[in-house]
Amino acid sequence: MLSLLCICFFPASGKAASNTLYVGSVKADNTKVYSSPALGSTVLKTLKKGEAFPVISTVAGDSSKPIVHTVKTGNTLWKVANQYGVSIGDIQKENKLNSTDIIVGQKLKIPQKYKIHTVVSGDTLWKISNKYEVAAADLSKLNNLRTASLNVGQKLKIPDYYHQVQLLDGKKGWIKKSLLPKKAQKRIVMGWKHNGTQENYIKQLKQPHLNVVSPRSYTLTDSGNFFSASVDTKYVQSAHKQGKQVWQLIGNKFDPTLTGSILGNEKKRQKLVSALRDSLVETKSDGINVDFENIDPKNKKDFVRFISELKKALKPHGIILSVDVTRENEDPFWSKSLDRKELGKIADYIIIMGYDEHWGGSPVAGSVSSLPWITEGTKLLMKDVPAHKIILAVPFYTREWVTDLSTKKVTSHDRTMTEVNRIVSAHKLKKVWDKNTSQNYVEYTSKGEKHQIWMEDKKSLGLRLDLVKKNHLGGVAAWYIGSETPDIWDVYHFN
Repeated sequence: MLSLLCICFFPASGKAASNTLYVGSVKADNTKVYSSPALGSTVLKTLKKGEAFPVISTVAGDSSKPIVHTVKTGNTLWKVANQYGVSIGDIQKENKLNSTDIIVGQKLKIPQKYKIHTVVSGDTLWKISNKYEVAAADLSKLNNLRTASLNVGQKLKIPDYYHQVQLLDGKKGWIKKSLLPKKAQKRIVMGWKHNGTQENYIKQLKQPHLNVVSPRSYTLTDSGNFFSASVDTKYVQSAHKQGKQVWQLIGNKFDPTLTGSILGNEKKRQKLVSALRDSLVETKSDGINVDFENIDPKNKKDFVRFISELKKALKPHGIILSVDVTRENEDPFWSKSLDRKELGKIADYIIIMGYDEHWGGSPVAGSVSSLPWITEGTKLLMKDVPAHKIILAVPFYTREWVTDLSTKKVTSHDRTMTEVNRIVSAHKLKKVWDKNTSQNYVEYTSKGEKHQIWMEDKKSLGLRLDLVKKNHLGGVAAWYIGSETPDIWDVYHFN
Protein backbone atom coordinates (compact mmCIF):
# COMPACT_ATOMS: atom_id res chain seq x y z
CA MET A 1 0.00 0.00 0.00
CA LEU A 2 1.28 3.46 -0.87
CA SER A 3 2.14 5.82 1.94
CA LEU A 4 0.52 9.07 0.77
CA LEU A 5 1.81 12.49 1.65
CA CYS A 6 -1.25 14.72 2.04
CA ILE A 7 -0.62 18.43 2.26
CA CYS A 8 -3.82 20.47 2.04
CA PHE A 9 -3.65 23.93 0.52
CA PHE A 10 -7.12 24.82 1.68
CA PRO A 11 -8.96 22.85 4.34
CA ALA A 12 -11.66 20.35 3.53
CA SER A 13 -13.84 21.44 6.38
CA GLY A 14 -14.18 24.08 9.05
CA LYS A 15 -14.97 27.77 9.05
CA ALA A 16 -12.15 28.92 6.80
CA ALA A 17 -13.08 26.50 4.02
CA SER A 18 -16.81 27.17 4.28
CA ASN A 19 -16.41 30.85 3.47
CA THR A 20 -14.84 30.19 0.07
CA LEU A 21 -16.32 27.93 -2.57
CA TYR A 22 -13.95 26.49 -5.17
CA VAL A 23 -15.25 24.93 -8.38
CA GLY A 24 -13.23 22.75 -10.75
CA SER A 25 -14.07 22.33 -14.43
CA VAL A 26 -12.96 19.16 -16.22
CA LYS A 27 -10.37 19.94 -18.92
CA ALA A 28 -10.65 16.83 -21.11
CA ASP A 29 -12.94 13.92 -21.90
CA ASN A 30 -12.40 10.60 -20.12
CA THR A 31 -10.89 12.26 -17.05
CA LYS A 32 -10.57 9.67 -14.28
CA VAL A 33 -11.87 10.14 -10.76
CA TYR A 34 -9.90 8.06 -8.26
CA SER A 35 -11.00 6.70 -4.89
CA SER A 36 -7.85 8.10 -3.26
CA PRO A 37 -5.06 10.50 -4.34
CA ALA A 38 -3.07 7.74 -6.01
CA LEU A 39 -2.92 6.62 -9.64
CA GLY A 40 -3.16 2.98 -8.60
CA SER A 41 -6.40 3.42 -6.66
CA THR A 42 -9.83 2.40 -7.92
CA VAL A 43 -11.31 4.52 -10.70
CA LEU A 44 -14.75 5.61 -9.48
CA LYS A 45 -15.89 7.08 -12.78
CA THR A 46 -14.77 9.07 -15.81
CA LEU A 47 -15.94 12.60 -16.56
CA LYS A 48 -16.56 14.60 -19.70
CA LYS A 49 -14.94 17.88 -20.64
CA GLY A 50 -16.79 20.83 -19.10
CA GLU A 51 -18.34 18.96 -16.17
CA ALA A 52 -17.89 20.96 -12.99
CA PHE A 53 -17.94 20.11 -9.29
CA PRO A 54 -16.95 21.71 -5.97
CA VAL A 55 -13.28 21.26 -5.04
CA ILE A 56 -12.95 20.41 -1.36
CA SER A 57 -9.20 20.10 -0.87
CA THR A 58 -5.89 19.68 -2.64
CA VAL A 59 -3.23 17.16 -1.62
CA ALA A 60 0.07 15.79 -2.89
CA GLY A 61 -0.91 12.12 -2.76
CA ASP A 62 1.56 10.00 -4.73
CA SER A 63 2.57 12.86 -7.05
CA SER A 64 5.74 13.93 -5.21
CA LYS A 65 7.64 10.65 -5.24
CA PRO A 66 8.30 7.69 -7.54
CA ILE A 67 5.50 5.16 -7.88
CA VAL A 68 6.56 1.52 -7.81
CA HIS A 69 4.15 -1.28 -8.70
CA THR A 70 4.82 -4.84 -7.57
CA VAL A 71 3.54 -7.31 -10.16
CA LYS A 72 0.85 -9.63 -8.83
CA THR A 73 -0.65 -12.87 -10.17
CA GLY A 74 -2.83 -12.08 -13.19
CA ASN A 75 -1.09 -8.80 -13.99
CA THR A 76 -0.19 -8.03 -17.57
CA LEU A 77 1.67 -4.97 -18.75
CA TRP A 78 -1.58 -3.78 -20.34
CA LYS A 79 -3.48 -4.16 -17.04
CA VAL A 80 -0.77 -2.31 -15.11
CA ALA A 81 -0.65 0.50 -17.68
CA ASN A 82 -4.44 0.82 -17.62
CA GLN A 83 -4.50 0.82 -13.81
CA TYR A 84 -2.20 3.83 -13.64
CA GLY A 85 -3.49 5.62 -16.72
CA VAL A 86 -0.23 5.45 -18.68
CA SER A 87 0.79 3.73 -21.90
CA ILE A 88 2.55 0.36 -22.21
CA GLY A 89 5.33 2.14 -24.08
CA ASP A 90 5.85 4.59 -21.23
CA ILE A 91 6.29 1.74 -18.73
CA GLN A 92 8.63 -0.11 -21.08
CA LYS A 93 10.76 2.99 -21.56
CA GLU A 94 10.86 3.84 -17.83
CA ASN A 95 11.88 0.27 -16.91
CA LYS A 96 14.00 -0.47 -20.03
CA LEU A 97 11.86 -3.46 -20.98
CA ASN A 98 12.46 -5.08 -24.33
CA SER A 99 9.15 -6.98 -24.30
CA THR A 100 5.78 -6.95 -22.59
CA ASP A 101 6.64 -9.97 -20.45
CA ILE A 102 6.53 -9.41 -16.68
CA ILE A 103 6.79 -11.80 -13.70
CA VAL A 104 5.14 -11.94 -10.28
CA GLY A 105 7.12 -9.93 -7.74
CA GLN A 106 8.78 -7.73 -10.34
CA LYS A 107 9.08 -4.04 -9.40
CA LEU A 108 7.91 -1.62 -12.09
CA LYS A 109 8.50 2.11 -11.95
CA ILE A 110 5.38 3.97 -13.02
CA PRO A 111 6.16 7.16 -14.96
CA GLN A 112 4.30 10.34 -14.05
CA LYS A 113 3.74 13.46 -16.09
CA TYR A 114 5.22 16.65 -14.72
CA LYS A 115 5.19 20.29 -15.63
CA ILE A 116 8.76 21.58 -15.97
CA HIS A 117 9.82 24.92 -14.52
CA THR A 118 13.01 26.53 -15.74
CA VAL A 119 14.66 28.57 -12.99
CA VAL A 120 15.14 32.26 -13.80
CA SER A 121 17.02 35.01 -12.00
CA GLY A 122 15.32 35.86 -8.70
CA ASP A 123 13.61 32.50 -8.31
CA THR A 124 13.59 30.86 -4.91
CA LEU A 125 12.17 27.54 -3.85
CA TRP A 126 9.48 29.43 -1.91
CA LYS A 127 8.49 31.57 -4.91
CA ILE A 128 8.24 28.55 -7.18
CA SER A 129 6.24 26.49 -4.67
CA ASN A 130 3.90 29.45 -4.13
CA LYS A 131 3.45 29.95 -7.88
CA TYR A 132 2.40 26.35 -8.49
CA GLU A 133 0.65 25.89 -5.11
CA VAL A 134 2.81 22.96 -4.05
CA ALA A 135 4.91 22.40 -0.94
CA ALA A 136 8.60 23.34 -1.08
CA ALA A 137 9.38 20.01 0.61
CA ASP A 138 7.71 18.16 -2.27
CA LEU A 139 9.74 20.13 -4.83
CA SER A 140 12.92 19.26 -2.98
CA LYS A 141 12.06 15.58 -2.67
CA LEU A 142 10.89 15.13 -6.24
CA ASN A 143 13.94 16.88 -7.68
CA ASN A 144 16.44 15.39 -5.20
CA LEU A 145 17.50 18.84 -3.99
CA ARG A 146 19.95 18.74 -1.11
CA THR A 147 19.84 22.49 -0.50
CA ALA A 148 17.45 25.35 -1.21
CA SER A 149 19.95 26.93 -3.59
CA LEU A 150 18.90 27.05 -7.24
CA ASN A 151 20.79 27.77 -10.44
CA VAL A 152 19.49 29.85 -13.33
CA GLY A 153 18.48 27.48 -16.12
CA GLN A 154 17.92 24.56 -13.75
CA LYS A 155 14.95 22.36 -14.67
CA LEU A 156 12.52 21.46 -11.87
CA LYS A 157 9.72 18.91 -12.00
CA ILE A 158 6.46 20.27 -10.59
CA PRO A 159 4.32 17.59 -8.89
CA ASP A 160 0.81 17.24 -10.28
CA TYR A 161 -1.29 17.29 -7.12
CA TYR A 162 -4.84 15.97 -6.70
CA HIS A 163 -8.07 17.88 -6.18
CA GLN A 164 -10.74 16.22 -4.07
CA VAL A 165 -14.15 16.87 -5.63
CA GLN A 166 -17.69 16.42 -4.45
CA LEU A 167 -19.61 14.53 -7.12
CA LEU A 168 -23.35 14.02 -7.42
CA ASP A 169 -25.06 12.50 -4.41
CA GLY A 170 -22.34 13.95 -2.17
CA LYS A 171 -19.82 11.27 -3.20
CA LYS A 172 -16.17 12.28 -3.21
CA GLY A 173 -13.22 11.41 -5.43
CA TRP A 174 -9.81 12.64 -6.56
CA ILE A 175 -8.78 14.15 -9.89
CA LYS A 176 -5.34 15.21 -11.12
CA LYS A 177 -4.94 18.96 -10.62
CA SER A 178 -3.72 19.47 -14.20
CA LEU A 179 -7.01 18.05 -15.48
CA LEU A 180 -9.24 20.14 -13.23
CA PRO A 181 -8.50 23.88 -13.15
CA LYS A 182 -10.30 25.44 -10.18
CA LYS A 183 -11.53 28.92 -9.48
CA ALA A 184 -13.14 30.65 -6.52
CA GLN A 185 -16.89 31.16 -6.81
CA LYS A 186 -18.54 33.82 -4.69
CA ARG A 187 -21.52 32.38 -2.89
CA ILE A 188 -24.92 33.90 -3.60
CA VAL A 189 -26.67 35.71 -0.75
CA MET A 190 -30.01 36.56 -2.31
CA GLY A 191 -33.26 38.09 -1.18
CA TRP A 192 -36.60 38.19 -2.95
CA LYS A 193 -38.26 41.61 -2.98
CA HIS A 194 -41.86 41.41 -1.78
CA ASN A 195 -44.58 43.07 0.23
CA GLY A 196 -42.82 46.33 1.08
CA THR A 197 -42.63 50.03 0.32
CA GLN A 198 -40.25 51.72 -2.09
CA GLU A 199 -38.50 53.32 0.87
CA ASN A 200 -37.97 49.93 2.51
CA TYR A 201 -36.76 48.37 -0.73
CA ILE A 202 -34.04 51.00 -1.10
CA LYS A 203 -33.10 50.60 2.57
CA GLN A 204 -32.77 46.82 2.12
CA LEU A 205 -30.18 47.36 -0.61
CA LYS A 206 -27.81 48.72 2.03
CA GLN A 207 -27.43 45.31 3.67
CA PRO A 208 -23.68 44.68 3.16
CA HIS A 209 -23.91 40.87 2.98
CA LEU A 210 -26.67 40.80 0.36
CA ASN A 211 -25.28 40.44 -3.18
CA VAL A 212 -28.38 39.55 -5.24
CA VAL A 213 -31.94 40.89 -5.14
CA SER A 214 -34.89 39.49 -7.06
CA PRO A 215 -37.97 41.63 -7.67
CA ARG A 216 -41.09 40.12 -9.24
CA SER A 217 -40.98 41.96 -12.58
CA TYR A 218 -42.54 39.59 -15.10
CA THR A 219 -45.77 37.60 -15.05
CA LEU A 220 -46.88 35.06 -17.63
CA THR A 221 -49.90 36.11 -19.73
CA ASP A 222 -51.83 34.59 -22.63
CA SER A 223 -51.30 37.38 -25.19
CA GLY A 224 -48.74 39.76 -26.68
CA ASN A 225 -45.23 38.67 -25.76
CA PHE A 226 -46.82 36.28 -23.25
CA PHE A 227 -45.71 38.21 -20.19
CA SER A 228 -46.52 41.47 -18.49
CA ALA A 229 -43.55 43.56 -17.32
CA SER A 230 -43.15 45.94 -14.41
CA VAL A 231 -39.38 46.41 -14.31
CA ASP A 232 -38.32 49.24 -12.00
CA THR A 233 -35.21 50.59 -13.75
CA LYS A 234 -34.52 53.04 -10.90
CA TYR A 235 -34.43 50.11 -8.49
CA VAL A 236 -31.99 48.32 -10.81
CA GLN A 237 -29.76 51.41 -10.86
CA SER A 238 -29.94 51.75 -7.07
CA ALA A 239 -29.06 48.08 -6.62
CA HIS A 240 -26.07 48.40 -8.94
CA LYS A 241 -24.83 51.44 -7.02
CA GLN A 242 -24.90 49.30 -3.87
CA GLY A 243 -22.96 46.51 -5.63
CA LYS A 244 -25.94 44.15 -5.91
CA GLN A 245 -26.97 42.06 -8.88
CA VAL A 246 -30.61 42.10 -9.95
CA TRP A 247 -32.23 38.84 -11.03
CA GLN A 248 -35.71 39.70 -12.29
CA LEU A 249 -38.33 37.12 -11.31
CA ILE A 250 -40.87 35.75 -13.74
CA GLY A 251 -43.87 33.88 -12.32
CA ASN A 252 -46.58 31.77 -13.93
CA LYS A 253 -49.45 32.60 -11.53
CA PHE A 254 -49.30 28.92 -10.46
CA ASP A 255 -51.52 28.33 -13.52
CA PRO A 256 -50.80 24.98 -15.20
CA THR A 257 -53.19 25.60 -18.11
CA LEU A 258 -51.69 28.97 -19.01
CA THR A 259 -48.16 27.63 -18.58
CA GLY A 260 -48.81 24.60 -20.76
CA SER A 261 -50.48 26.62 -23.51
CA ILE A 262 -47.32 28.71 -23.94
CA LEU A 263 -44.52 26.26 -23.20
CA GLY A 264 -46.16 23.55 -25.31
CA ASN A 265 -46.31 25.80 -28.36
CA GLU A 266 -42.91 26.30 -30.03
CA LYS A 267 -43.76 29.66 -31.64
CA LYS A 268 -45.20 31.09 -28.42
CA ARG A 269 -42.27 29.78 -26.43
CA GLN A 270 -39.73 31.34 -28.77
CA LYS A 271 -41.56 34.65 -28.74
CA LEU A 272 -41.53 34.62 -24.95
CA VAL A 273 -37.80 33.83 -24.88
CA SER A 274 -36.90 36.59 -27.34
CA ALA A 275 -38.99 39.21 -25.56
CA LEU A 276 -37.56 38.28 -22.15
CA ARG A 277 -34.02 38.50 -23.50
CA ASP A 278 -34.66 41.93 -25.02
CA SER A 279 -36.22 43.26 -21.81
CA LEU A 280 -33.40 41.95 -19.60
CA VAL A 281 -30.76 43.46 -21.85
CA GLU A 282 -32.58 46.78 -22.15
CA THR A 283 -33.05 47.12 -18.38
CA LYS A 284 -29.41 46.12 -17.70
CA SER A 285 -30.57 43.25 -15.50
CA ASP A 286 -27.96 40.76 -14.33
CA GLY A 287 -30.13 37.66 -14.30
CA ILE A 288 -33.55 36.10 -14.32
CA ASN A 289 -35.22 33.87 -11.74
CA VAL A 290 -37.78 31.53 -13.30
CA ASP A 291 -40.45 30.72 -10.73
CA PHE A 292 -42.88 28.43 -12.59
CA GLU A 293 -44.82 26.34 -10.10
CA ASN A 294 -47.73 23.91 -10.39
CA ILE A 295 -46.84 22.70 -13.90
CA ASP A 296 -48.87 20.01 -15.63
CA PRO A 297 -46.72 16.81 -15.82
CA LYS A 298 -47.44 16.59 -19.55
CA ASN A 299 -45.40 19.79 -19.97
CA LYS A 300 -42.34 18.45 -18.13
CA LYS A 301 -40.18 18.30 -21.27
CA ASP A 302 -41.60 21.59 -22.56
CA PHE A 303 -40.34 23.35 -19.44
CA VAL A 304 -36.85 21.92 -20.01
CA ARG A 305 -37.00 23.11 -23.64
CA PHE A 306 -38.01 26.59 -22.49
CA ILE A 307 -35.11 26.79 -20.01
CA SER A 308 -32.69 25.49 -22.65
CA GLU A 309 -33.83 28.04 -25.22
CA LEU A 310 -33.77 30.84 -22.66
CA LYS A 311 -30.23 29.93 -21.58
CA LYS A 312 -29.07 29.92 -25.20
CA ALA A 313 -30.58 33.38 -25.74
CA LEU A 314 -29.11 34.86 -22.54
CA LYS A 315 -25.61 33.36 -22.65
CA PRO A 316 -24.13 35.84 -25.19
CA HIS A 317 -25.20 38.67 -22.87
CA GLY A 318 -23.77 37.12 -19.70
CA ILE A 319 -27.18 37.07 -18.04
CA ILE A 320 -27.53 34.51 -15.25
CA LEU A 321 -30.38 32.00 -15.34
CA SER A 322 -31.75 30.53 -12.11
CA VAL A 323 -34.70 28.16 -11.78
CA ASP A 324 -36.83 27.57 -8.68
CA VAL A 325 -37.77 24.00 -7.76
CA THR A 326 -39.80 22.63 -4.88
CA ARG A 327 -38.39 20.25 -2.33
CA GLU A 328 -38.94 16.82 -3.92
CA ASN A 329 -42.30 15.21 -3.04
CA GLU A 330 -44.96 13.01 -4.59
CA ASP A 331 -47.24 15.73 -5.97
CA PRO A 332 -47.43 15.34 -9.78
CA PHE A 333 -47.95 19.06 -10.50
CA TRP A 334 -45.85 20.71 -7.79
CA SER A 335 -42.89 18.33 -7.89
CA LYS A 336 -42.93 15.45 -10.37
CA SER A 337 -43.33 17.86 -13.31
CA LEU A 338 -39.79 19.19 -12.68
CA ASP A 339 -36.89 17.36 -14.36
CA ARG A 340 -34.31 18.53 -11.85
CA LYS A 341 -31.42 16.66 -13.45
CA GLU A 342 -31.91 18.20 -16.90
CA LEU A 343 -32.68 21.64 -15.49
CA GLY A 344 -29.47 21.42 -13.45
CA LYS A 345 -27.43 20.75 -16.59
CA ILE A 346 -28.75 23.90 -18.26
CA ALA A 347 -29.33 26.59 -15.64
CA ASP A 348 -26.59 28.47 -13.82
CA TYR A 349 -28.36 27.88 -10.51
CA ILE A 350 -31.17 25.70 -9.19
CA ILE A 351 -32.93 27.26 -6.19
CA ILE A 352 -34.58 24.75 -3.89
CA MET A 353 -37.52 26.37 -2.12
CA GLY A 354 -36.82 25.07 1.35
CA TYR A 355 -40.12 25.93 2.93
CA ASP A 356 -43.83 25.02 3.02
CA GLU A 357 -43.22 21.64 4.61
CA HIS A 358 -46.54 22.52 6.22
CA TRP A 359 -48.20 24.86 3.75
CA GLY A 360 -50.79 27.55 4.35
CA GLY A 361 -53.77 25.26 3.85
CA SER A 362 -52.28 22.27 5.65
CA PRO A 363 -54.83 20.40 7.80
CA VAL A 364 -52.02 19.62 10.24
CA ALA A 365 -50.01 22.18 12.23
CA GLY A 366 -46.26 21.99 11.88
CA SER A 367 -43.00 23.62 10.94
CA VAL A 368 -42.67 25.61 7.73
CA SER A 369 -39.21 24.12 7.32
CA SER A 370 -37.77 21.69 9.84
CA LEU A 371 -34.05 21.07 9.56
CA PRO A 372 -34.33 17.28 8.95
CA TRP A 373 -36.91 17.90 6.19
CA ILE A 374 -34.79 20.40 4.26
CA THR A 375 -31.59 18.44 4.90
CA GLU A 376 -33.16 15.40 3.25
CA GLY A 377 -34.53 17.58 0.43
CA THR A 378 -31.10 19.03 -0.22
CA LYS A 379 -29.53 15.57 -0.32
CA LEU A 380 -32.16 14.43 -2.82
CA LEU A 381 -31.44 17.40 -5.10
CA MET A 382 -27.69 16.78 -4.85
CA LYS A 383 -28.26 13.43 -6.55
CA ASP A 384 -29.25 15.32 -9.70
CA VAL A 385 -27.52 18.71 -9.51
CA PRO A 386 -23.87 19.55 -8.71
CA ALA A 387 -23.76 21.12 -5.25
CA HIS A 388 -22.15 24.40 -6.33
CA LYS A 389 -25.15 25.11 -8.59
CA ILE A 390 -27.67 24.68 -5.76
CA ILE A 391 -29.00 27.69 -3.84
CA LEU A 392 -30.92 26.90 -0.66
CA ALA A 393 -33.95 29.17 -0.25
CA VAL A 394 -34.81 29.75 3.41
CA PRO A 395 -37.92 31.25 5.05
CA PHE A 396 -37.72 34.63 6.72
CA TYR A 397 -41.30 33.94 7.84
CA THR A 398 -43.25 31.29 9.71
CA ARG A 399 -46.89 30.44 10.45
CA GLU A 400 -49.06 30.77 13.49
CA TRP A 401 -51.26 27.70 13.67
CA VAL A 402 -54.65 28.01 15.33
CA THR A 403 -56.62 24.89 16.29
CA ASP A 404 -60.25 25.19 17.37
CA LEU A 405 -60.32 22.89 20.37
CA SER A 406 -64.01 22.08 19.92
CA THR A 407 -64.02 21.32 16.18
CA LYS A 408 -60.28 20.45 15.80
CA LYS A 409 -60.22 22.60 12.66
CA VAL A 410 -56.77 24.00 11.88
CA THR A 411 -56.11 27.37 10.26
CA SER A 412 -52.89 29.32 9.86
CA HIS A 413 -51.59 32.88 9.50
CA ASP A 414 -48.29 33.88 7.89
CA ARG A 415 -46.11 35.75 10.37
CA THR A 416 -42.92 37.73 9.96
CA MET A 417 -40.16 37.24 12.51
CA THR A 418 -40.98 40.61 14.08
CA GLU A 419 -44.67 39.68 14.41
CA VAL A 420 -43.73 36.43 16.14
CA ASN A 421 -41.52 38.27 18.61
CA ARG A 422 -44.46 40.56 19.44
CA ILE A 423 -46.71 37.56 20.07
CA VAL A 424 -44.09 35.97 22.31
CA SER A 425 -43.71 39.22 24.26
CA ALA A 426 -47.44 39.99 24.49
CA HIS A 427 -48.31 36.54 25.87
CA LYS A 428 -45.09 36.19 27.88
CA LEU A 429 -44.35 32.88 26.19
CA LYS A 430 -41.37 30.69 26.99
CA LYS A 431 -39.44 29.36 24.01
CA VAL A 432 -38.77 25.63 24.01
CA TRP A 433 -36.18 24.06 21.75
CA ASP A 434 -37.80 21.39 19.56
CA LYS A 435 -35.13 18.77 18.86
CA ASN A 436 -37.23 17.19 16.10
CA THR A 437 -37.32 20.36 13.99
CA SER A 438 -34.22 22.17 15.34
CA GLN A 439 -36.35 25.24 16.04
CA ASN A 440 -37.66 27.22 18.97
CA TYR A 441 -41.33 26.47 19.64
CA VAL A 442 -44.04 28.38 21.51
CA GLU A 443 -47.71 27.72 22.19
CA TYR A 444 -50.59 29.14 24.17
CA THR A 445 -54.36 28.67 24.53
CA SER A 446 -56.89 31.47 24.40
CA LYS A 447 -60.68 31.58 23.93
CA GLY A 448 -60.97 27.90 23.09
CA GLU A 449 -58.14 27.98 20.56
CA LYS A 450 -54.64 26.53 20.67
CA HIS A 451 -51.94 28.67 19.06
CA GLN A 452 -48.64 27.06 17.92
CA ILE A 453 -45.57 28.59 16.30
CA TRP A 454 -42.38 26.90 15.15
CA MET A 455 -40.12 29.92 15.07
CA GLU A 456 -37.65 31.04 12.44
CA ASP A 457 -34.87 33.00 14.10
CA LYS A 458 -31.13 33.55 14.21
CA LYS A 459 -30.50 30.05 15.56
CA SER A 460 -32.62 28.16 13.01
CA LEU A 461 -31.22 30.22 10.12
CA GLY A 462 -27.68 29.66 11.34
CA LEU A 463 -28.20 25.90 11.15
CA ARG A 464 -29.35 26.21 7.54
CA LEU A 465 -26.29 28.26 6.64
CA ASP A 466 -24.20 25.49 8.17
CA LEU A 467 -26.02 23.05 5.87
CA VAL A 468 -24.99 25.15 2.86
CA LYS A 469 -21.35 25.26 3.95
CA LYS A 470 -21.14 21.59 4.86
CA ASN A 471 -22.51 20.48 1.49
CA HIS A 472 -20.57 23.05 -0.58
CA LEU A 473 -23.73 24.63 -1.97
CA GLY A 474 -23.73 27.74 -4.14
CA GLY A 475 -25.50 30.04 -1.70
CA VAL A 476 -28.77 31.02 -0.06
CA ALA A 477 -31.92 32.94 -0.97
CA ALA A 478 -34.53 34.33 1.42
CA TRP A 479 -38.27 34.62 1.07
CA TYR A 480 -38.54 37.45 1.69
CA ILE A 481 -36.30 40.42 2.52
CA GLY A 482 -38.01 42.72 5.01
CA SER A 483 -39.67 40.01 7.08
CA GLU A 484 -36.53 39.25 9.09
CA THR A 485 -35.32 40.69 12.38
CA PRO A 486 -32.04 42.67 12.30
CA ASP A 487 -30.04 39.98 14.11
CA ILE A 488 -30.56 37.58 11.18
CA TRP A 489 -27.82 39.41 9.30
CA ASP A 490 -25.36 38.23 11.93
CA VAL A 491 -25.63 34.74 10.41
CA TYR A 492 -27.08 35.28 6.91
CA HIS A 493 -23.74 35.60 5.10
CA PHE A 494 -20.55 33.72 4.24
CA ASN A 495 -17.95 36.24 5.41
